[in-house]
Amino acid sequence: MRILIATENYHRVGGTETYVHTITEQLQRLGHQVRVYSSRLGDMAQLTRGVGVDVVGRPEDLDQPDDVVISQDAAMAYEMAGRWPGVPQVYVCHSILYDIQQPPLVSGTVQAVVVMNDRTATRLEALDADLPLVRMRQPIDAEWLTPRGDPHPTPQRALLLGNYLAGPARRLLVETWGEMGVELVQVGSATRPTLQPQADIAAADIVVGKGRAVLDAMACGRPAYVYDVFGADGWVTAESYPAIEANGFAGLAFPEVVDAARLREDLASYDRDMGGLNRQLILEHHDARLHATGLSELCHQLAPHVVRGADGARELARQVRLRWRAEVEVINLQSSLRQVTTELATARDDLGRAERDRDKARARGRRVAAREKVLRQGRWVRLGEALRLVRQR
Repeated sequence: MRILIATENYHRVGGTETYVHTITEQLQRLGHQVRVYSSRLGDMAQLTRGVGVDVVGRPEDLDQPDDVVISQDAAMAYEMAGRWPGVPQVYVCHSILYDIQQPPLVSGTVQAVVVMNDRTATRLEALDADLPLVRMRQPIDAEWLTPRGDPHPTPQRALLLGNYLAGPARRLLVETWGEMGVELVQVGSATRPTLQPQADIAAADIVVGKGRAVLDAMACGRPAYVYDVFGADGWVTAESYPAIEANGFAGLAFPEVVDAARLREDLASYDRDMGGLNRQLILEHHDARLHATGLSELCHQLAPHVVRGADGARELARQVRLRWRAEVEVINLQSSLRQVTTELATARDDLGRAERDRDKARARGRRVAAREKVLRQGRWVRLGEALRLVRQR
């Protein structure tokens, strides 16, 4: 099946953009012919092209209609409906904060709407439109996002991962946890954007964020703390997960306010084993392969006339793309290995210098001790000679 994934913006790292990249890879692995269309291309487009997926940015590049369109915002949904009126559309609703991400209300524009939390579903059910809703969960590539080592028994570093945490909410967190001895670093579009968050997550004991940032941290086996300018729910645990997931990891699942006292209390209850539990939750509920399977089934329901099966050339092309994906992973692993090897060599050099300095200090200490012993002995000899002379007098 030919599937077009349409999104207005595909130039920087964000929740919608990461979702598009994730499902594009997974649908391709299921044998579908997938491409991405966006009017604004950038780093994310390069990332997706790096795994062998075609990404186009001009309307003239859409030379023929695909079998199904999966749109991510209302602007693209209307554009695709106008360009290919007979092509069914699946709409993925990522947020209820912005009107551009609200599903099209014109009847017949989209044939199904995917929602990934109950909060979004409740909002869309209130719209003045007949929109068939399909409940799924946020997909996470647990093969790409994997644990690298374990968190420390007591927290030493917290990573603020996301694009929005700033102002009083950030200051409260940094000051409160900083006073308790935790180093806080921030990664996101406001400070330092990254397409590869694994290293930053691995270097932290706690990851603070909202939405997909929290899920990325969970996949990497880190204790995750839901906290942002929009709201806060605290630790993701086996008990809190159902409510936090239903709320979309948005920080609005519970009525309690997270103030300085609550931040201190939560940090004191830190348990590094929460990281392993989080990894299990991701594998059980958020595996990207399961999400892609559901999307594939939905696409076939909307386009039952499409004949299943790929010709030889398409299948060879898909296999080459999958091989390229594997080669990219190998290249990234080799790069990480080189970095770790360099860091290890530097650490060994530092350790060697420290050991040599220690040996020199010990040798110097022994010489000083020997000299002091000689001096003490000489002092006693001189004192004894003086006493002998006094007695003789």
